[in-house]
Amino acid sequence: MLNVIRIVALGLWVGALAGFAFFFAPVAFAHVGPTQAFADTIATCVLALARFGWMLGAIAVAAALLDGAAPRRAATLTSLAVVLAIGFSVVEVVAIVPHMQSTPLGTPAYEALHRQSGLVFGLGLLCALAGLAISSWRPTYR
Repeated sequence: MLNVIRIVALGLWVGALAGFAFFFAPVAFAHVGPTQAFADTIATCVLALARFGWMLGAIAVAAALLDGAAPRRAATLTSLAVVLAIGFSVVEVVAIVPHMQSTPLGTPAYEALHRQSGLVFGLGLLCALAGLAISSWRPTYR
């Protein structure tokens, strides 16, 4: 049961991150364009996704560490990947997004921050996805 909880938690988190990155943000940008309202909406969404991810990540780590049926190596690697994903999320909302909100849109400084944000967001997504993949792994010994 703990494995199911872990996989569902990570699946929801990965789905939310991927949905934002690959669907919501590009579609919203195409329809609204680079306005301050758009930037504020994106910043609010990133913060909400971070909080959602922290909660789901904590559930996943707890489930991984409490699951006695899971291989210890898989549980440890899952937890490590999730903690890294949470760390990237913290960097995003503490160190990057506030600077983006205080930087004028369309400036080279804003574009540099946007590239950093995309990189950090992507690394967090990859770590959460790795945690999900590792959680799904069940070795069979014959």
